[in-house]
Amino acid sequence: MTVEALVAEYGSPLWLADVDRVRERLTAFRAAWAAAWPDSEVAYSYKTNRTGAFLRALADAGAGAEVVCLAEYALARDVVGIAGDRVTVNGPAKPAALLERAAVDGALVIADSAGELERLAVAGVARAGLRVALPGAGGAPSRFGIPPDEVVAAGRRARAIGLALDVLSAHLVSTDLTAPLDPHTTLAANVRVAEAQLPAVHADAAGALARLARALGVATIDLGGGFPAAPAVAGHAAAVARALRATGFSGRVMLEPGRAVVTDAVDLACTVVAVKPLGDGRRCAVVDAGTNLLPGALWGWPRLEALRPRPGGGPTLVCGPLCLNVDVLAPAAELGELAPGDVLVARGVGAYQQVHSTQFGDLRPAVVARDGGRWRLHRRREEIADLVRTERGEPSWSV
Repeated sequence: MTVEALVAEYGSPLWLADVDRVRERLTAFRAAWAAAWPDSEVAYSYKTNRTGAFLRALADAGAGAEVVCLAEYALARDVVGIAGDRVTVNGPAKPAALLERAAVDGALVIADSAGELERLAVAGVARAGLRVALPGAGGAPSRFGIPPDEVVAAGRRARAIGLALDVLSAHLVSTDLTAPLDPHTTLAANVRVAEAQLPAVHADAAGALARLARALGVATIDLGGGFPAAPAVAGHAAAVARALRATGFSGRVMLEPGRAVVTDAVDLACTVVAVKPLGDGRRCAVVDAGTNLLPGALWGWPRLEALRPRPGGGPTLVCGPLCLNVDVLAPAAELGELAPGDVLVARGVGAYQQVHSTQFGDLRPAVVARDGGRWRLHRRREEIADLVRTERGEPSWSV
């Protein structure tokens, strides 16, 4: 089916999720790492995109799960059915219920601080790791993990209280700040989103982890995410392998890709509802999807395409349907002549956009999934009843 046909059947806006592309990306990512470091293992980062069709396809292909909250843990174990020992629990806040489930299931739990080790031991966690606070490409200190010069002491403490120390982990953050936080500026003003770190940055991180792992006698390091998709990731894998061999490390490498697997597997189709001139001479197109669905527009403009471009038009300010002056998807998009009813597509929005989208504005769109070359409805469009289903008290709602 064409995108226009899918929009006509399932409504606009509409998420287009390509399961076939996710499988291809995972296969190519694994192959690149296997060529450089055969003892490598992949756990998909659930926080990046939680579309159920993706999660099931990745699990069926043998990928583990990296989760950062109890909801994601339940998705991995109870919905997708991933074995407990194939789940890695990460994140700076782990409630007792999450630690207790992980302990029963034999999941790997990565401690974010030395103080958290006691909580892991009390919960009965059998397999533990330490997150090492390594800086990203910008060199700024990370607020996640344990400072490198405290890792050996933390590892010894973990073993002293009965934890099996299986992994040393690092995750080079992709969403970071361009300057220290300042009470006189806004958070958004200093946000930088990097699609991937440079190979040398990952190689340096791998070398640092490997040296600490050898000092503690740990056989596995976890490099987290922040990788590009294949084939570009092959350069990262090769650089990491060289760095590991230089330290004498010969153990297992765990990887937690997110963007590399799903970024270009999701598009968002939307429809032009109005075209109008503005007082300053610009042309404005209003579409039925905005920053409520594509919040990443606050950090970087999405790539918009007109499905049936026509000549003319000139640069166009593309705005969403929200009654907010900042609901902008493009300041000057070259889309050709536009008219109400035209379908636009935001390309490559699979990483973080769906999971960050909000309830603000209209009902949430349907999701259609391409699997085996055929499109089908994966998640229906939200209904008014969904907005009030969990409410209690008077007056009662009947929809």
